[in-house]
This record gives sequence, structure tokens and C-alpha cells, in this order.
Amino acid sequence: MTEQLVVDGPGAGWTSVVTGHLRWIEGLLDSLGLPAERSDELRARLLAVQARAADPQLRVAVFGETSSGKSTLLNAFLRRRLLPSSALVTTRTTTVLEYREGAEGLMVSTTDDSVLEWPSAPFAGWAGRGRESGPDTLERALRRVLTTALADEVGSLRVLSPVRLLGPGVTVIDTPGFSVTERGHRELAEAAARQADVALVVVPAVAAMSLTLVDFLTGPLRDHHDRCAFVLTKLDLLDEDERSEAVEVVERRLRDLGCADPLLLPCSPGKALGEVTAVGVREPGGSDHLASFLEVEARIARLAADSRRSAVAATVLGLLSELLSAVEETAEARRAALSRGERELAALTLPDLPAFLDAWAARTRDRARTELNAATLTRTSAQSRTTLEVKVGNTVAGEKINDLAGAAEEVSRLVRRHLRRDAQQAVRTAVKRAGEVLTAAAEELARDFAAQYSVLTDLAGEARTAPPVPQVVWPEPPAPDMSGIDRALTAIGTQLTSSGNWRTGGGAMAGALAGSLVAPGIGTVIGGALGALIGRRGPDATREQFLRQARPVIAAAHDEIGALAAACLPRVAEGLSDSVAALRRQYDEEWRDEIARLTAAHDRRRAELAAGIAHAEKTATDARRRRDAVASLRRETSRTVPDLKES
Repeated sequence: MTEQLVVDGPGAGWTSVVTGHLRWIEGLLDSLGLPAERSDELRARLLAVQARAADPQLRVAVFGETSSGKSTLLNAFLRRRLLPSSALVTTRTTTVLEYREGAEGLMVSTTDDSVLEWPSAPFAGWAGRGRESGPDTLERALRRVLTTALADEVGSLRVLSPVRLLGPGVTVIDTPGFSVTERGHRELAEAAARQADVALVVVPAVAAMSLTLVDFLTGPLRDHHDRCAFVLTKLDLLDEDERSEAVEVVERRLRDLGCADPLLLPCSPGKALGEVTAVGVREPGGSDHLASFLEVEARIARLAADSRRSAVAATVLGLLSELLSAVEETAEARRAALSRGERELAALTLPDLPAFLDAWAARTRDRARTELNAATLTRTSAQSRTTLEVKVGNTVAGEKINDLAGAAEEVSRLVRRHLRRDAQQAVRTAVKRAGEVLTAAAEELARDFAAQYSVLTDLAGEARTAPPVPQVVWPEPPAPDMSGIDRALTAIGTQLTSSGNWRTGGGAMAGALAGSLVAPGIGTVIGGALGALIGRRGPDATREQFLRQARPVIAAAHDEIGALAAACLPRVAEGLSDSVAALRRQYDEEWRDEIARLTAAHDRRRAELAAGIAHAEKTATDARRRRDAVASLRRETSRTVPDLKES
């Protein structure tokens, strides 16, 4: 770090202090690791401060609202009507008035980086003279540049005059008249305020302290009141007994706005200009206006001469303070960005590849377990039971019950087909859900892997593409074991056949029914033997008894087939677990070495980020300390406006 020199007093040693700070800023720009755009911006501001510190010219900027009399004031300084009135000006740049011995001239830098000098053939070709007649004077050239469409092509404008404005070594900056409607003009005025050593604020007496002017004083000029002088113009438009009151009102209002000791300079530049440009004849009383203006001009010139060193120092220190503030903000932003990067890297789980894959596999199995449990809950749906009951009823409807053996056999086949389809559908549903879970999990794994992999490769400066979603290996769905269906129905039929419910009345018929449900051959024999019983009972009664006895048998078979289907689910879960394990193994085998290599880079990057964060924090702290020191020094050197009593 550059050692700072001790300042012996106001204005003394400031150049060494500035040089030390600038060297410190220049040395750290590369070490901050800033984006190119931000680094270029800070370097441009650094060069601007260096250039301003090396420039001995005193910069006097003139500010004022549109139609405030600003151009008239400058023309009075020039002793000629050179600058067009602000009401006509359309330029989007400031006008710099500089002294040049021997001859006047005009330098225009255009937005396409061309530099044109008046008078010259290139300038005439660019500006054109239109239908103007007579000699091509500086006044006419300025009018074309400032009040026509050419203004949009102007990047900067310098007027060179053999007239010394406000003393030797003084550059006057004419800012566009600011207003609420011309945002670009206000921005130019704000930029000029930062560069100005002395600010002349034009306040028209007839419309003093408008809201627009107050807004400008409390905004862009808020931190520059110590270098402001207020020129109260257009006093000639007030009655003589109103002028002193206007001065008091403006002075009081300026104090209210924070100008502790405002320097107020009342005059009538328009009258004075008219008198100095008149030939032979002068208006009565005009000499008072001219004398007043000349006194104001002398005060400003004395101010420029007496406070030159402190004014330039205050400006440079102000610019340096802004630069240090920008460095501080940049360092804080850099620290925040590095901290975000550190948190993002700390959140990555991919560097521990086995743990990353194990966590994914566990999540997938848990999700599959939930889905398969949901599948078992729906295997014996109420809708399936209702559908089967309707089909059985249709099988024994009407006269079909008269063929009891045939009806019993048909019901037996119907139940078997329906329950088989139910079991197969339940297993297929479970397999489908498991497959959907596995497919979604594979996509999730690929997505998470790719996201974290890209972070790791980015920090390693590589551009390798993450793997695509791998193909899911999924076996054929297991077929439910249906061999137990017949055995289950046989056992239930045997139980019903041996039940005492059938020993009277329709017992033989019930036996035939049960036999048909259990074994079609047996059911046919029993049904034929008991056929004579039908005549003893009506079809409706037979059908009702048949259905009443068949329902429990069918319900029991339904529950049994549900259990058989559920028994297939562990095989489905086992198949899914095998597929998950295969996918996990595929990632581990293919990417183990690559992730290990990138993990080493990940660890190095985290260490670099930690070091970068510490460096950014220290830079921000140093910049803040330096800014505070510069601000204190600026306060010591920035009283550029003398006390009125001393003046």
C-alpha cells in the first residue's frame, strides 16, 4: 500500500495524497478480478481524475434554467453577442469557452469521432451555410451548431476566443439550460457540476428560486454549495425599491436550502451587454447597470484568482472521493458475488459421488414404495365388484336359470375370466407406476447431475457436456400366479356344499351350483341329478337362492385374487430396485474418475473464493477509510467562495 503524505494545511500536499490514492487504485484493479466492463469503467474514471489533477486550468461552470439569462451573462463576459439564447439551443453537450491568443475558432468533436475546426473546408462541408449571405462569422457557425439538427451529431464543443474570461488560466463551461422537460440537459449539468472548480448559478430576479432550481440545488449541486456563487440577473426588470428585497429573499432562501454563507452577486447582464456593444449612444442610467456588472465580474475574477489552488484541489479530491466510493462499492459487490459462488459450491453434493447416487437411489425406492402401495389399495375396486355382480345377474336372468347346470358353469367361467383380468390389470398398473417412477427418477438424476456437473466444469474452465438421460432398463411385468384360483374356489364351494343351508329344499341344487363353480365337470353331473328340483320351485325363487349363495363365493374369490395380485408386487419392487441399482452403477463406473478430478478443482476453487472474499473485504475497508480521509481533506480545502465582508 502506498504511504500517504501528511497534509500540512488547507490545499498543501494534496497532489501527493491524490497520487498515492490513484496508485493504490491502479494497483488493485487487476487483483479484484472484475468483469471487463466494470474494470474498464473504473480505469476510465481513474484516467479522468489523473487528467484533472494534471490540468492547471480553473474550470468555472455556469448553470441556470432555460431563459434564466445564462447566455446573456456569458455574452457580457465576452463583450459580444456570441452565444445564441438558451431558448434556441438544442445541443446535447456542454460548450467549453477557452482563451486562445491571436484568433478565435471553434472545435467540434462529432459523435462519429470526427474532429472539425472552424473555419475550414471540412467544417463548411459538414455544417453547410444554407441560404446565409455575408461573411461566415463565429456567431453564425455557433448558431448552426447549437440551434439546428446538427446538435444531435455533436459530441463536444470548444469555443476559442482571444478574450480572457474571468482572468488567465480560466476555462468557462456553459451548460445547457436545465429544465424538467429536457432530461439530457440536466444530466449534462450534473456531469459539469462534478468537474467544476467554481459554479456560477444564474438566478433570475423575476422568477427567483423556482422549484426546478431548488431541485437542482438540493440534487446535483447539494455537495457543491461551498464552490457556488449565485448571480442574480434581470434586476433591471424590477422596480428599484424591489431590488434589495429580492436580494434578501433569495439569500434567505439559499440559507434555508443549506448554503451557509451564500455569495450573491446581483447585476443586469443584459443592460450591461447592450451598453458595451452600443455604438455612440447610451441609455440614461445605463452606466449604473454596467458598473454593477463590472463589479460582479471583478469579484468573480478575484474569486477565481484567489481560490484557484484550493478550488482545483477540492474538485480533484471530490472526484477522487467518488472514485474511491466506486471502488468500495465494486469491492462490496465483488465480495457478495464471491460469497454467492462459495455458497453455491458448498451446496453441491456431486463431489461426493457415491453419497449423491445413494441419496437419489433411496429417494427413488421410497417413491416407488408409495406408488406400489397405492396400486394395492385399488386392486379390488368397488366398480369391479359391481361390474361382476351385474354380469352374474345377466347370466342367470330370465329362463336361463331353468338350465341350472349350464347357468352354474357359465357363472364359473365368467368369474374366472373377470378375476383373471382384474389380477392382470392390477399387476400391469403397478408395473406402469413403477416404470413411471423409474423414468422420472432417471430424468431427475440426469438433470441434477448435469446442473452440478456444469458448475464443476465451469470452475475448472472446461466446457464438457453432461451426459444425456440414460435409457431405463425395465423388465417385463411379472405374471400373477393364477393356479390358486381354482383351488380357492374349490375350497369355498366344498365349504358351501357341506353347509347345512342346503340340506333342505334346494340343498341339492346348491350343491350343483357349488360344484359348477369349483369344477365344471362335477357341476354338470350334480346339476343333471337335481334338475327335477326346478319344477318344485319357481324360477325367481331358484334364481334368488342361486345368487344369494353365489355372492359369498364370488366375494371370497375376489378377495383371494386381490391377495394373489398383491403377492406379485414384491417382484415388481425387486425389479425396480435392480434397475435403480444398475443405473446407479452405470453413473458410478462412467463418472467416478471424472468427478474425482473435478472435485479437486472444486476444492481449489473454494479456497480461491475464500481468499477472494477476504481480499474484497479488505479492499472495501481500505477504500472506505481512504474515502473518509479524502472527504476530510476536501472539506479543509473546499471553501472556494470568500466571505462577503472580506470581499
